[in-house]
Amino acid sequence: MKSYFSEKSFHLQGKAWQVRIMLNQLQKEVGKSTKVIDLIRTRTSK
Repeated sequence: MKSYFSEKSFHLQGKAWQVRIMLNQLQKEVGKSTKVIDLIRTRTSK
């Protein structure tokens, strides 16, 4: 499972079940109502 975050996008690479798990984890981390752009900003600002 690989994940790449840039200033304007993010990419998840892996098997479908791995991508689903990663998306669920990200959703739990930032909340269900968080927009994708806000998720990217939080990841690239670290």
